[in-house]
Amino acid sequence: MCHRRPQAGHSGRWRGHEVTPSDMNNTGHRQWNIGELYRAAKRELAALSDVPQTEAMLLCAHFLGAGDRMALLMREQEPVPQDTAEAFLCALSQREHRPLQYILGSWEFDRMELKVGEGVLVPREDTLALVELGCERLAAIAADRTDDRPLRILDLCAGTGAVGLAAARRLPDALVTCVELSDEALPYLRANVERYGGGRVTVVQGDVLAGPAAMGILPGSFDGILSNPPYIPAADIAGLAREVRQEPSMALDGGADGLDFYRAISELWRDAVCPGGVLCFELGEGQFDDVERMIVRLEWGEIGAKRDFSGKLRAIVGTKQS
Repeated sequence: MCHRRPQAGHSGRWRGHEVTPSDMNNTGHRQWNIGELYRAAKRELAALSDVPQTEAMLLCAHFLGAGDRMALLMREQEPVPQDTAEAFLCALSQREHRPLQYILGSWEFDRMELKVGEGVLVPREDTLALVELGCERLAAIAADRTDDRPLRILDLCAGTGAVGLAAARRLPDALVTCVELSDEALPYLRANVERYGGGRVTVVQGDVLAGPAAMGILPGSFDGILSNPPYIPAADIAGLAREVRQEPSMALDGGADGLDFYRAISELWRDAVCPGGVLCFELGEGQFDDVERMIVRLEWGEIGAKRDFSGKLRAIVGTKQS
């Protein structure tokens, strides 16, 4: 339900007022067109987003089917049905207190349109560093095999399933198990697996911190672990960007130093990986050295790393030595 309305006579400048169907024509316009809605969105989002133009275009793509500059230019004067304009403005009015991804209900990751919403971490482009690094090492394992056994991969702290599903796409014979604890995240994970898993991705609800035995996972069952765990130090969460704080704390809070899940996974889950198998983590900023020391001490060797698109060390991989 929308609770703000465009203010009459302000040419779409309606911040802080209710929107209802009967008010749509009381804004100085008899009817909205695509260009007016796009400009209204840019104005509203300027105070809420670092990329207001991009977010405005995403809203136009979702609600109006006009998501690029050419479409907006060619269709600027096209009238918008009143119910569609209402839905657009209702969504825009939510942006102050909800991430855009939750408003849209889905977000693209690695050419997949993944379902997202309250209770699940939004997949981010930086996570491709984890996917690419881990899959490179796993592909090498597959290439060295002399039999036709499929790769078996664990995605721990799976959230939407972005990592596991992207791995399954890159490694078309692999079998992936996505482990997630959150009751709120599981419906999104299951929906995404149903759409993109191709029958090769399984969902397990379980607590990663309890270890594999608690889920009936036998030693040596997997060729690799991929994980984007919670890694924000608990004391830093309050200082995160507002829209990041709106995502579930369970997916962010990595304990006092941000390293709790790295410790648990690299140690408790080590036996779940066969000799020569891999462990690959996404990293928070500045965590590479600490995580490298940790996994080397636990006899994960052949350490590799990958930077994200901004040049930060974002992923680390190691191979089980014995």
